[in-house]
Amino acid sequence: MKRIGIAASAAVLALSFGAPAAQAQELRLSTFVPPVHIIYREIIIPWGKDLEKATNGQVKLTGYPSMQLGGKPPELFRQAVDGVADLVFTLPGYTSPAFPRVGIIELPGLKEDGFEATAMMWDLLDPYLLPEFKGTKVIALWGAEDAGLMTRTPKAYRTLEDIKGLRLRAPSAAQAKQIQYMGAVPIAAPITEVYPGLERGTMDGAMVPFTTILDFRLGEVAKGFTISGPIFGRSVFLIAMNEKKYNGLSAANRAAIDKLSGRELSRKATDVYIKRAEQAVASVRGKADVYELPKSEQDRITKTLRPIIDEWIKDSEAKGIPAREMLRKAGYKGV
Repeated sequence: MKRIGIAASAAVLALSFGAPAAQAQELRLSTFVPPVHIIYREIIIPWGKDLEKATNGQVKLTGYPSMQLGGKPPELFRQAVDGVADLVFTLPGYTSPAFPRVGIIELPGLKEDGFEATAMMWDLLDPYLLPEFKGTKVIALWGAEDAGLMTRTPKAYRTLEDIKGLRLRAPSAAQAKQIQYMGAVPIAAPITEVYPGLERGTMDGAMVPFTTILDFRLGEVAKGFTISGPIFGRSVFLIAMNEKKYNGLSAANRAAIDKLSGRELSRKATDVYIKRAEQAVASVRGKADVYELPKSEQDRITKTLRPIIDEWIKDSEAKGIPAREMLRKAGYKGV
């Protein structure tokens, strides 16, 4: 009887105080950017805090910037697919051959600004782009601000002739082709290699979004900056989650992720980048040669690059990709 009484008391205590709280599930996010990067600070970390709050502490995000989980930047998407990391922030352009459909955003002059480019990506995501993200859940997908040109010399590029024969860093295979069409030599390299490349002279210049002036301290080694307008392809950015990890969460926690992710988060990331680019350009005005391409030179370069779109259509359709259909859906009038 005494033992029964003790057991009954224990049952009452359990009912009074509840079962022990379940241990929070950790989501590990890997990325190549440093912890001071604008997206890490203003998008990734706040998203993690919002997720923790929305799940009542059941899901917590831990960030691993600067490739702390190992590997190299071009390996990040594969890390998400394989579960090496639960989430990654990366650029599909680092492994362009694996993303021929996503490459549509990197075509020259397709959209006027990053907001239009981001909207295009989400309009095309289902059903056109999703096959390339197999094995992951797309958390955010967005286009950067206008790509520009920077040089290690004190004079910014002003015409096509200024860059002929020079070695310029290219963010992706599609943008490498644009550099080739302008008569320069593309160098495929992640953004983390641009600083030493400019510093040592293994690169003459780079095609980059200008947020990198601040976020990767390129203003220290680049001395000329050409604001080109929307004539080049845009870099596309991705936050992706391992699909099995996502499916292993409770329905309520998956719903919380869904609510916090998607088109709205992507547009917010675009806004962060555009504002950061404006700050970055302002930081080098008066210290370096900053030049804005006139409309006449923009039109000249656009005409030079136009065949790239035709090539993309031909190459994509040879792979069974409905390129013309995608371009029409994107609002492009040239097909």
